[in-house]
Amino acid sequence: MKPDLILHIGLSKTATSSIQRVLGGQRAALAKLGVCYPVSPGWANHGMLPASLVPLSRLGHFNPALWDGIGAEARLAQFRRDFAAEMAALPATTRLVILSAEQCGGLLTTREEITRLRDLLAPFAARIRVAVYLRRQDQHAASGYTQALRVAGINPPALPKLGPDRLPHYDYARMLEDWAAVFGDDAMLVRIFERSSLARGDAVDDFLALCEVPLAVPADHPDRQSNLSLTPAAIDLVRTLGERLKARPEGLSASSLLWRRFTASVSEALPGRGWQPHPAEAAAFLARFEQVNEAVRRRWFPDRPSLFAPLDAASAGPPPAGPPPIDRDAALEAACLLLEHQLNAAAQREADQHVQVGRLHERLGEHAPARNAFRAAVRAVPEHPLAQQHLAETALRDGNRVAAEAHLAVLRRAHPGHAATQRVEKLLLAKSTE
Repeated sequence: MKPDLILHIGLSKTATSSIQRVLGGQRAALAKLGVCYPVSPGWANHGMLPASLVPLSRLGHFNPALWDGIGAEARLAQFRRDFAAEMAALPATTRLVILSAEQCGGLLTTREEITRLRDLLAPFAARIRVAVYLRRQDQHAASGYTQALRVAGINPPALPKLGPDRLPHYDYARMLEDWAAVFGDDAMLVRIFERSSLARGDAVDDFLALCEVPLAVPADHPDRQSNLSLTPAAIDLVRTLGERLKARPEGLSASSLLWRRFTASVSEALPGRGWQPHPAEAAAFLARFEQVNEAVRRRWFPDRPSLFAPLDAASAGPPPAGPPPIDRDAALEAACLLLEHQLNAAAQREADQHVQVGRLHERLGEHAPARNAFRAAVRAVPEHPLAQQHLAETALRDGNRVAAEAHLAVLRRAHPGHAATQRVEKLLLAKSTE
């Protein structure tokens, strides 16, 4: 029997990266539940799927790294072969296939293109359902500003001046009509991306519940926090460097490896809420979509008083006269924080490497070089837990209980619940009972 299939089409900026990274990281656990999250369309984001259905000329915003050095055409041809083979080889225990690519909502803009996707998937599934999360248009546009910076869109933050006729990706009524026309009304799983509407207020938990997948993912799991926005100061920093690079003869390109690494580093070091438009500006923008959103509410959410939570802009005062200028002082402060983060990360990598070398020496019975490597690790990161643990074990092996207890004191202060702390405590306790 063929499995059911749930196709998650986004929309973008609705925690799609978090959902995808959790699913990608939990493939083995999902397989035990009879759920397949395919790997051929991408490890986390299944963007290869919609990319394979449109002309190459429309893929300019895709990260060149996705093509694995062989070019888009050859890589997509390889995907088509790999995907067919992966679907044909599904275990008999597979009851559900989940595909997730927010690019479906952005690339597949006509019913003909959506139909091509349905025809591609239909041979592999008994039933196809389409999951989509809708986010209030002003919030989506504001959240998208950080993403625009990441792809070298260096402009002052502002909401678009257009409406649904010129911003079709915000015409949720038409988008849902197109997908429902191809897959059927009963296949549509439409959700509102608002904390009050999500299971336990979380998009990952909500999506798993929507798919009826009993997968437990800890609340503090790092994959839940993916593709975050930036602090205002970090935005000023990115704009500052972006403007400097644009002024160079070679300019600034979204495909620049330097730019991608820089924005990735800023995102890791300085995550935040991103740019927030003035409430009056947001209200004016949202008013252009009033009829669109009401049509969606009537069709898909008749029990809701409004499609999205209302925006209160009455007491916010008038909006600023123009886009916010770059705050150079804030950008400098963000640059200092980024440098501090990068230096700490470099020290951590150095310490980790020394620990790996030390452990290798230990396996070879070379205790003196091992001790030197662990000491080099604590010079880089004085409270490194594994280096402190191995130095404590070395001290005990040499009969130096005082030194071992000193290392334990560091571990207890810096890493009270760490496995390294617990191991040294057990070793010292065992020594005291001998």
